[in-house]
Amino acid sequence: MGYRGNRTETLRFSKWLSAILVAGAVLRLVEIGRKSFWLDEIASVFIVSKPGLSFWWWVWHDEGNMAMYYVLLRGWLHFGASDTTARLLSVIPGIATILVMYLLGARLFGEKAGLLAAGFMAINACDVMVSQEARAYSFLVLAVAGSTLLLVRWMERPSMAHAVAYALVVGLTFYFHYFGILIPVAHAVSLVALPASRRPWRQMLLVAGILAVLAAPVLWMIHAQNVEHITWVQRPSFLELYHFGSYLAAETGKAVGGVLLAIDLLLIGLFLKSYPRRGSDGEDGLNRWRYAIVVSSFFVPVAISLLVSIVRPVFYHRFLIICLPFWVLMMAVGAQQIKLKRWRTATIAAVCVLSMVATVQSYTRVKEDWRGAVGYLVAHAQPQDRVLYYEAIGGFGAENYRNWLERPNSQRPTAVLIGSTDIDWEKKTEQVPRVWLVLFRANAEDSGTASAIQNSLRKHFTAEAPVKFKAITIVEYRAKPGA
Repeated sequence: MGYRGNRTETLRFSKWLSAILVAGAVLRLVEIGRKSFWLDEIASVFIVSKPGLSFWWWVWHDEGNMAMYYVLLRGWLHFGASDTTARLLSVIPGIATILVMYLLGARLFGEKAGLLAAGFMAINACDVMVSQEARAYSFLVLAVAGSTLLLVRWMERPSMAHAVAYALVVGLTFYFHYFGILIPVAHAVSLVALPASRRPWRQMLLVAGILAVLAAPVLWMIHAQNVEHITWVQRPSFLELYHFGSYLAAETGKAVGGVLLAIDLLLIGLFLKSYPRRGSDGEDGLNRWRYAIVVSSFFVPVAISLLVSIVRPVFYHRFLIICLPFWVLMMAVGAQQIKLKRWRTATIAAVCVLSMVATVQSYTRVKEDWRGAVGYLVAHAQPQDRVLYYEAIGGFGAENYRNWLERPNSQRPTAVLIGSTDIDWEKKTEQVPRVWLVLFRANAEDSGTASAIQNSLRKHFTAEAPVKFKAITIVEYRAKPGA
């Protein structure tokens, strides 16, 4: 269905696409090292820094999700071990996704839709953000868009080569994130809209066999590995549905994100309204399927994750970033459905302006300032002190980020993790000059356990004023005279 214009128009499209790619690259490179790693990024470098067989054991037994990303990052860090270097790996698929979105949009709905889809993806704050993180999500988005493009190519021109290419790429999504398994399911559902005469049954059986082989290790890891990694996921609510939409629209649901979400939903509504009716297609059902693949690939993963959440909550907006390419495609085609040119231009301009604002805001939106907190401890805590972490996960973040900044050595203060197997923390803080209490996702004024810890410390120490970083508070306790 791709648009075919004259040479002048082709050149004009090429110039626009080049400009979009350059803009997308710049947005993904700007301020890439400005923010501190957050906990998940620290986990990435912790895993890939494990030596030899320990790394492979850890991936197979504990961290199978994103396994392919960890393998790539492990090799990539030979170019340098810094926050910026680690994140640069994610920029590459982020830029490539823009080109794939153009190719996918053009193949499904024409080159104008392809350019709009590429442009919207280039400035989408959600995609820019994941392209600046040391996590697998930008690879996941690329694999989802790329496999969908290969599926369309396969259905348009069935061949064994196209079938195998599709199977291998869509199978790769499983290894960038477990939710990638939902993509071939959504693709399969879309084939219901394709006339039976156009379905290459033998090739489909081959693809099913390849995917079964590729999925087997992932399904085993999902079954065998500890589910505590996602016990924090809450049961779905209308608020989480809002977070999901605003995440895809602008990465945040506040202010600009809420407005942009409303516009995006309007465009998506126009796309759904334009869905071809049965019998109106002159291409033997293929045009109807082009719409079905987008609709199915967006709604099926959402529906499955909601159904699974009845038993075990798994519906979380970040996991469902697999829906982002289809959200953007629906927006691009929906924008083309606006008949009056001035309204169409104004709507596209509004999406672009608001997306740029959301992207710029994302550069300064710090999740957790481990760089600031660890830097403060490095500058002030002495080897004879104790660093007391409220919640062991805080100790994991700080100590491993410090390992990332500098190699472990004997001159560091002893870390004491509350909530770990070693619960006798009070004995470990006896007769030391200072204790540094690190509260992660808790304030010094909190009641409950954090308050009880501080009350215990005040028996032998004098508390200084808390020093606050994003999501982290550090309180210095100095030993009382004669204590």
